[in-house]
This record gives sequence, C-alpha cells and structure tokens, in this order.
Amino acid sequence: MTARDLELAARVAAHAGLLPPGSAFSHNTAAALLRLPAPEDDRLHVTVPDGVRIRRRGIVEHRGMQRRQVGFVDDIPATSPPQTWLDLAPTLSRDELVILGDAIIHALPEHGAALAAIAAANPGARGIRRLREAVELIRPGVLSPQETLWRLRFRAAGFAEPELNANVHDDEGNWLAMVDFVWRAERVVVEYDGDYHFTVEQRRHDQVRRRALRAAGWTVIEINGADNRDPAPAIRAIGHVLSRRAV
Repeated sequence: MTARDLELAARVAAHAGLLPPGSAFSHNTAAALLRLPAPEDDRLHVTVPDGVRIRRRGIVEHRGMQRRQVGFVDDIPATSPPQTWLDLAPTLSRDELVILGDAIIHALPEHGAALAAIAAANPGARGIRRLREAVELIRPGVLSPQETLWRLRFRAAGFAEPELNANVHDDEGNWLAMVDFVWRAERVVVEYDGDYHFTVEQRRHDQVRRRALRAAGWTVIEINGADNRDPAPAIRAIGHVLSRRAV
C-alpha cells in the first residue's frame, strides 16, 4: 500500500463508526477501498439513506442508500464494485469506465456479469449512455489501466482485437513468453513497459525474452509511458507492421 492508501484507510476507519445507520462509503472512496482505478479524491464520499443528513468537513454526502448495493471491505461498509462503477458514471469518461470495468472483472471476476445487469437495471441513471457503451468494450484478461487504454486506442485505429496477456510458443510448441498484446495470425506482439520494466533486473529479463520471440519469427514492438504524450507514432508503427505481416 502507498502512503496515500494508508492515510485514506486511517481516515475511513476513523469515520466509519460515526456514519448514520444504513450508510456506506461510495463513489471514489469505495473505489479506493476496493483498490480499483478511479480519479483520486481526498474527500470521503458517503451515501446515506433518504431523509438522513451527514454534515462533516471533508465528507461529500450522496442520497439513496436504500437503492444501492452495499458490501464490506475489511468490515467497512462500502458500495459493491458494480454499484461503485454505476455511481461514478456521471463523472467518468467512457474510456475511464472501461478501465474501471476491466479492473473489476480482473480483480473480482465474480462481479463481471453484474456490470451489464446493473446498467440494464438503471436506464435513467446519469451517464447511462457512456455506461452502456463501456459495457460493450470491457474485456477479461486486462492487467492494468494502461493495457485498457492502449487496447481502446488500437480499436479506434481500426485494428483487429488482439489477444490479451496471451502465451506465445515457437513452431515446435515450446513456450516463449506471456505477452501483453498479440495478433497471432500476423505474428505481431506489442508490449507495454510500465515503470517497473526499467529496473535493471526486469530490463535484462525483458531483453532475453523478447530476443527469443524475435528469433522465433515474431515482430515485437515496445511502447511505454512516453508514448502517451503522443500515441500517433506508435499507432502508425503498429499499423504498418500489422498490414505488412498480414500480406
């Protein structure tokens, strides 16, 4: 846990016993408690039953707890992952909702079917159009928000959907690596290198693994956080390789 996570957990624990009966932490606070990617917010978000008020500095009050799904995180009442996803729909973009949905079905796969169900059950919810679009774009097997972001960029560029975090073998069936994105027919691999890939040991490991992939006839393209400032060159490079290898 980061220092910020620990600080949030301490503040939540300090306020939990002061909440009105039937209340629960929600929105950004619930996402943080559930270790799900959502915009940071130093305020505590609490949903209370209709007719109940909570007035404390640093707390954002929401109404309608009776109509929300609630669970517990370490004995702390918090809205369920699908409910938290629905509650954040008014403030998140479609892509942010996909990132959050991908994270839910990766970390908490038992809630996967509930995302489509809660969107269908709340046709009048704020942000429902973005939510319904996001439902169609959520995929299993995504391990990080950056993988979701690049997967959506590939889709916007018109690429066929890659396999996600898939195993690759050589022509004799020997395992070579598990890779972030693979277009198997074109024998193209794209790897997103987060910060930990730039440690000495991980870089050595990556070089050996990717050398084996290239020796087996796979094209490997590496992308990283610097590409987020201007994704277009990376998208063009990947598109060029995919079209060339498809011939």
